[in-house]
This record gives sequence, structure tokens and C-alpha cells, in this order.
Amino acid sequence: MLTKKRAYILPVLLLVVLLCEWISVFFIGGIIGVVCWWFIIGGSIIASLIVIVLIALIGSRLVRGRKIHYALTAALLIALMMGYPILWLFDIGQMAYPVHSPILPAASIRLPIDQTTVVGWGGNSLETNRPHAIVPMERWAYDLLIDPYSVSSNKLSDYGIYDVEVIAPISGIIIDVYDQEDDILPGAADNETMMGNYIYMRLDTTDTYLIFAHLKKDSVLVQIGQYVEEGTPIARVGNSGSSSEPHLHIHHQRQNPLTTSMFLTEGLPLYFRDIDGPPIPKGGIIKDIITPIN
Repeated sequence: MLTKKRAYILPVLLLVVLLCEWISVFFIGGIIGVVCWWFIIGGSIIASLIVIVLIALIGSRLVRGRKIHYALTAALLIALMMGYPILWLFDIGQMAYPVHSPILPAASIRLPIDQTTVVGWGGNSLETNRPHAIVPMERWAYDLLIDPYSVSSNKLSDYGIYDVEVIAPISGIIIDVYDQEDDILPGAADNETMMGNYIYMRLDTTDTYLIFAHLKKDSVLVQIGQYVEEGTPIARVGNSGSSSEPHLHIHHQRQNPLTTSMFLTEGLPLYFRDIDGPPIPKGGIIKDIITPIN
């Protein structure tokens, strides 16, 4: 009897972990939801190893003509469910970080580039915002381009957005800047950091934060502690950090990036106003084109 009880320890343990992770992501959210989301992805590697062990154990018992205990089968099925997200690492069956509606506070900003802009990635779905929507901190991030783009050139000046002025899209306080990283050639993999050169801004209206990334080396025009009014030039677009071609990355997050790891921050909705285009423009295959209305 004791042996049978012990046999159910593994499936029960796996089931409890599985339910706690997904309930936290879908119904609790916040930092707890973010942490559990990373556990779901990281834990899928461990779960996949458990699957392999269980399959080998079941196969061994079948070869020896021994009975397969129900608990063993249950453990395998639960481990398969836990291991499924490992496929996301290979761009198979991905899902966007779950949205808890309504997500507040949202931010409404002007376009940070004073030109007609192409949305490379953006929006609220995996289809239109694939590299961002799966990551909690970048859930509503945008990658902005200017034509010409994706021209397969290794010359930075061939890209329309390179060296274009970045304008503060809303008023706020600059809490951190960095612009000492070299711009890399398009398609190169020799980046020093993920963000590259960046500006972090705390917003007046919401006490949340805007992140500007992949800026041009030595182009930042603002200082830590400086209050900037909307419309103030703050930097120029570059190709620093983890970037396949020159573009401006911008996203909105709840937690202070100086005190919270980027992997524990929660992305927040980011709307554009005073533009000829939708307030949450979409990217992906069919890219929205947005123009500032002066």
C-alpha cells in the first residue's frame, strides 16, 4: 500500500507545479506571473528530461513484460504538458505572454521619430509582434524603421532610419543613459549587450518607464536626472546591441529598470497619438506605416 502511495508522488508533484505556474501567469500576473512564465519556459527543459527518463522506464517495463502503473502513465502525460514549451525555443507553437485585461497604466505618446515610420514589429499578437510578445517586459514593444529597410546591405547609411533624430515622445525624467557601445554591421553577431546604447525615462503621468534601445554611439543628448519636455531631441538611431539592422526599439514597463532585472519586469500597453494610423500599430508581414500629424 505504501509503495502505491509513493508511486503517485511524482505525478501529483508535477501536476501541482504545472497548475501553480499557469494559474499565476493567467490570473495573478505582475512580477509573480512574470517569474512563473520564465519557470514555465525554463522548467520545460527539466520536464523534457523527465519525459525521456519516463519513456525509457516504461519501455524497459514493457520489454520485461511488467505492468505499467497508472501513476507512471500519469506522470508521463503531465511531464509532456510541462515540456511542451521547450518547442518555443525552436519557434514552434509559441504563444504570447498572456494579457490580463485591462492592463494599467497604459501610456499614450507621440511618435518618437518626426518622419513617416514603418512598424517592423508591433501590436498585441504573436503574428504582428513575434520577437516581443512572448517576452513579458516587451509585450507591447515596437521596432520602428524608415524606408529603405531590410536591404541586405552591410553599410549602415543604406538604411533609412540610421542616424535619424529620436525625439522625446512624452515628458519625463531621464534616469539612465548609455551610448558607448559601437554600432555593429547589419546582420553581425558581435554585439556587446542586448540593449546596446539606451535611454531610460520615467514618465510624469504614470510613474512608469520608457525604454529606448539600439541607439547610435555617442549620440545621446540628455543626462541622468534631466527633465525633458515632449518634443526634445534626445539621441539618434543606431544599430548597437542585439540588432539585425538599424531600428529604434521602444517599450513601456511598470518596474524601474535600475532596480529590477529586465527579466522580472512587466510590459505595459503603449499607444501612439497624433499620428495618421492606428494607436497600436501592427508589424509583421503587413507592416503599418504611420506618419506624425503636426
